[in-house]
Amino acid sequence: MSRRNWSVRVVHAYRQLTEPPGPSRAALADRRPLPVDLVFAGARPASRLWMALDGAAIVVLAGAGYAVGSVLDVAPVALAVAAGLVVLAVVLLDLLRTGRTIGHRALGTRTVDAATGLPAGALGLGSTRTVDVRGGHDPVRIMPRSGELAPNQGEQWRFTASRALNAPIILTLDNGMAFSLVGPTVIGRNPSQIEGSSHLLQLPDLTRTVSKSHALLEPQGGMLWVTDLGSMNGTAVAEEGGDLEPLEPHVRTVVRLGATLEFGDRLAQIGPTSRPQPQETSGGAR
Repeated sequence: MSRRNWSVRVVHAYRQLTEPPGPSRAALADRRPLPVDLVFAGARPASRLWMALDGAAIVVLAGAGYAVGSVLDVAPVALAVAAGLVVLAVVLLDLLRTGRTIGHRALGTRTVDAATGLPAGALGLGSTRTVDVRGGHDPVRIMPRSGELAPNQGEQWRFTASRALNAPIILTLDNGMAFSLVGPTVIGRNPSQIEGSSHLLQLPDLTRTVSKSHALLEPQGGMLWVTDLGSMNGTAVAEEGGDLEPLEPHVRTVVRLGATLEFGDRLAQIGPTSRPQPQETSGGAR
């Protein structure tokens, strides 16, 4: 299912969302408020041998197409070209969606945007980094970070983050409803105020998989801090190109725009949207 239809169609709660977002995708400036050193902390560089493996896969499949065409006496050259193009298309789609192709999976690596640590778009393929996801940190995986490990306020980080400050952080639910996060917000089935929170957002949940006060969402500097409040079924996050990662209860976790949040059986997407007049959460709102 494409994220273009994400806002109007219900997505299964446990689907691993790896497709690139649609028209509401955050601008590049919005995707990189985190310092590069923080994004790639613990990541190990890897070679680009994956290119050779993918090339070999294309040649092998093209050869198989030629062999089949020869046996059936049906345009072997055309079948070879068609088979090669199919494999090439699969490789490119995998690279853009997840940063992992046939070669990457064989070697245990991933290629990501050198500025954001997320799978590179078509225009970003000229500036990428390949990392070893078996022996080091995978940049698209969520890493809980306490307040003490928050990005420092150096000049470079302030300049990058300031470009995203004017873009409101929007929480779009799996039923298509969108809410502006204008301050610390407690989200849940029947949320109540906690120390430091000023807004409440009630999340309808007939299955009762969402706790009364499920999580705390804190927009700050073009990014979002998420804290699971000890909910029964937990909170999980999937960055672009990554799998759903459960959060540690009561640990603040920084989440980039474009990520997907899971509260029990409900999903929500984070990021600016072109959808007009999103609802604004307010103190005591239900």
